[in-house]
Amino acid sequence: MILICNKPFKKTALLSGLLVSPLLSYSALAQTYQIQDFSDDYYAVIEEIDGNDYGDEANKIVKIIDEKTHKILISQPASIDIKYELSNSEEHQLGEKISANIVSIPYGEHSVLIYDDFNFDGQKDLAIKDGRNSCYGGPSYQVYLKDGNTFVYSQGFTELAQNYCGFFGFNKTTKTLDTMSKSGAAWHEYSKYKVIDNQPVAVHVLVEEYNSKGLISITESTRVNGEMVEDSYEMLPEYDDESHDGTLPFVYKLDLDNGKKMVLNNTYNEEGEQMYYAFADKNDRIELYYDGQFVYDTAKKTLSFLNKPVVYQINKQGITVRQSNKSVLLKSVPQSEQGSLENLGQFNNVSIK
Repeated sequence: MILICNKPFKKTALLSGLLVSPLLSYSALAQTYQIQDFSDDYYAVIEEIDGNDYGDEANKIVKIIDEKTHKILISQPASIDIKYELSNSEEHQLGEKISANIVSIPYGEHSVLIYDDFNFDGQKDLAIKDGRNSCYGGPSYQVYLKDGNTFVYSQGFTELAQNYCGFFGFNKTTKTLDTMSKSGAAWHEYSKYKVIDNQPVAVHVLVEEYNSKGLISITESTRVNGEMVEDSYEMLPEYDDESHDGTLPFVYKLDLDNGKKMVLNNTYNEEGEQMYYAFADKNDRIELYYDGQFVYDTAKKTLSFLNKPVVYQINKQGITVRQSNKSVLLKSVPQSEQGSLENLGQFNNVSIK
């Protein structure tokens, strides 16, 4: 069973695996643990090592062994918390065997060994945990692709299993791989890859970052004719739900009957608290942003601003757009109004009349 839950810290791998090696010389072994049966052709064990022959962090050797010949195909040094792995094994009722093929992306349980077809060539490949070198100390892997009767170490696939959050996702229907990385709550990167010449090649990368305006800055790169083409824009954050304290995430919001929407919200600069207007399409992509001067008419309950040469007037009925002798009303969806226009005097760029 493989569980896949689907989307800038980069650390190097602990140690690359040693392929088709003889028995590695190391100090006395304390104990050997068998990994859950994952193949009719191979089995795997984890052996404890004494000393630091493979680096200060390595405390185990993961061995992949041919079932028929008992030849060691891979000996991979690793840093493994065996108590944690045995606890997971107990949860999955595996006895003393260590679990295989559990991948909960990005932060859930990851088995020591993942056996599946990562490059979509019809042959199952191997990923072996080497420690916790991915983002925020998450699990990291060395990846070996099946090639005939053996496995070949893949630098490209290993980088996907080292430099992001958890193991990479792989979709056999679309034949794509995906990764996610983050830095705090304000920066995320989501990448999608195709396998070209047996290497993962990025075909789409989306980076989102919350900016000082309270919007999300998006940088989107898409591979076109072999080159990455970049597009940058801003989006509204999700805003329909109330905050934990019951307050609305925006000062004011209207949905419009053409599928678009507008919000008023606060931002700050050297002059203090300001208000901004943002008009977004049905996908929340910003079409107009304005943070200049506003006027609120208490008699008409209408907020106005001039973005030359266009005048915008906002009330619960919608947005009236005036230009020269032409006037257009963008009607609001009934009962879509959130917040109020009547308490805007706190903002330095709003005049009340």
